[in-house]
Amino acid sequence: MQEYLDFQLLEYGQLSVSVGQLLAVVVATALILGVGYLILYRLLPWYYGRESHLTTTRQRARRTVRFVIFSFLAVVILRILDIDFTLIDYSLQPSQSDDGPPVSFFVRISTLIEILAAFIVANVLDLIIEEFLVQRYKQEAEGSAFTAVDRRGARLRFRSVKPLVNTAALLFVANVTGLARLYYNIPHGKESTVVTLGNVLTALILFFFIRLLLNLTTTFFLRRYYERSKVDTGSQFAINRLLTYFVYVIGVLLVIQAAGFNLVAIWTGAAALLVGIGIGLQQTFNDLICGVIILFERSVKVGDVVELTGHQVGTIRKVGTRTSILETRDDIMIFVPNSKLIGENVTNWSQIERKARFHVQVGVAYGSDTALVKEILLAVAADHPRTLNSPPAIVRLLNFGDSSLDFDVIFWSRDFLRIEDIKSDIRFEIDKRFRAQGVEIPFPQRDLHIKQLPVARAQVQGNGTEENNGEAAAPPPAASAASTPDKAPPTTPAPDQ
Repeated sequence: MQEYLDFQLLEYGQLSVSVGQLLAVVVATALILGVGYLILYRLLPWYYGRESHLTTTRQRARRTVRFVIFSFLAVVILRILDIDFTLIDYSLQPSQSDDGPPVSFFVRISTLIEILAAFIVANVLDLIIEEFLVQRYKQEAEGSAFTAVDRRGARLRFRSVKPLVNTAALLFVANVTGLARLYYNIPHGKESTVVTLGNVLTALILFFFIRLLLNLTTTFFLRRYYERSKVDTGSQFAINRLLTYFVYVIGVLLVIQAAGFNLVAIWTGAAALLVGIGIGLQQTFNDLICGVIILFERSVKVGDVVELTGHQVGTIRKVGTRTSILETRDDIMIFVPNSKLIGENVTNWSQIERKARFHVQVGVAYGSDTALVKEILLAVAADHPRTLNSPPAIVRLLNFGDSSLDFDVIFWSRDFLRIEDIKSDIRFEIDKRFRAQGVEIPFPQRDLHIKQLPVARAQVQGNGTEENNGEAAAPPPAASAASTPDKAPPTTPAPDQ
């Protein structure tokens, strides 16, 4: 039997084909084409029947599957017939001082086909996986309109797919060609660390995979939990941020370990450096710790309207690792260090029910109808579209002032950031209705009386005595600027003759 299999059917130069090789080629061709048929006409139609993909993506996937099938078939035939000629073969032996492995770089005919197929598959996988995730995201948000802007935003959420599959293709090429053993020796003290290209690519794949896994967790699993539990926006941001910090810390450690570094040696060597950095960046680390405290305590959340020291009012748009972003009433973004939100007095206008009470004060002239004034003020506060009807507005008579009766309109609103605009609108409307109803808003009034003090009219003599023919001068009558003259001073009765 073996003689029949070894019988040579064709010999041409270095090419020889035996019966066994021909049978192996036929069997391999049948198996590969059978698998391709199942993928193209069974698996892909079933998958596209369950998922919604673009027509261009479907066509491109079919072309890629065909190309990969025929590429794999060509590689198998080249290997079976032993005509996979080597184009490049380069070996590098490490020196005695190096601890790295021997490096050999070789390229065959089949290697070129495999490299081309690897990158084409990576490109198509990027399209298919990204489209699958975008469609899933669309189904999660089917309650709202899914526009082109939303599609771009969804693609940005899963942007780690492309570098992940491309890095995997690079690692495949490095293993096929032997470049994965290419190394760099990093000496540290009496020891050294050997970092190979394969380890670096593996670490990158691990990093992109962790990043994609984090995006999938926050986009799908946690989003469903938030909707079921009715978690507010600020709490969602805090949970996502804390999870991001935890995953990235663990991920960076795993990436460093996968790259070939010894974490114990790294932390031991960097201990003194970290102490110096901690002293020099004390305020920065203070802001970092305060950011973590804010996320845990949730005293200030994303979306809250706060008033900082200096009467700076704005909405918290982001709580970062070191700084938080505050959007003011003038639509200006301010970067506030997290330590200011912890160590200083901060007024948080956002309550559990998202409403607060505000005041507008006004004065009317004495003699005005106070019942009419109260009715006008209540009507103005109730008619404004951005005030709340429940609880209803109230009016208080604050004081009997010097020039007016002082009233206070108290109303509730949820629009904390633009509350000054609401107060301005209410003041305009109060003035308008007061004019229509004949209610006067007085200005401060004062009655000024000017009196002249008594002054001696006698001439001053050289000896310092005041004389006027031996009699003292009578004081002049006091003058008044008021319209009503003052009472005359009492007269002294004349002495008896």
